[in-house]
Amino acid sequence: MPKNTPKTRDEHTEIEYKRLVSLYTEAGVDEIKLRVNDSLIHKVAEVFGILESIKHLPTIIYDPKNPAVQRETAAGKTRVKYMAQYVSSMQKLNKEMLGALDGDDGDELDDYE
Repeated sequence: MPKNTPKTRDEHTEIEYKRLVSLYTEAGVDEIKLRVNDSLIHKVAEVFGILESIKHLPTIIYDPKNPAVQRETAAGKTRVKYMAQYVSSMQKLNKEMLGALDGDDGDELDDYE
C-alpha cells in the first residue's frame, strides 16, 4: 500500500491490535493472560480504529455569516464519545494486564524513620 493511501478502519484496528499485543508481550505479560484478554484487546483496537477513521472529519462548523456562531458536527460528537470509551478501556486493560501502576510506593521515606 502506498504511503499516501488512507488506511481503512479495519487496517487501523489490526495495526493497533498488533501494537498492543507486542507492547504487552514486551512488558512480560504471560501468554495465558494475553489469551484471556484477547477479545478486550481487540475491542480496544476497534475503538482506536474508529477514532483514526474519523479524525480527519470536521468537528466544528462555523456559520459563514457569523463566525462567532458554531456548532459541533456529528463527527465531533462521535469522536468525544469514542475517545472517552478508548481512554476508559485502555485504563481497565492496562490495569488488568500490567496490574495497578502506583508510582508512589513510599519506599524512599522508609530510610528516614
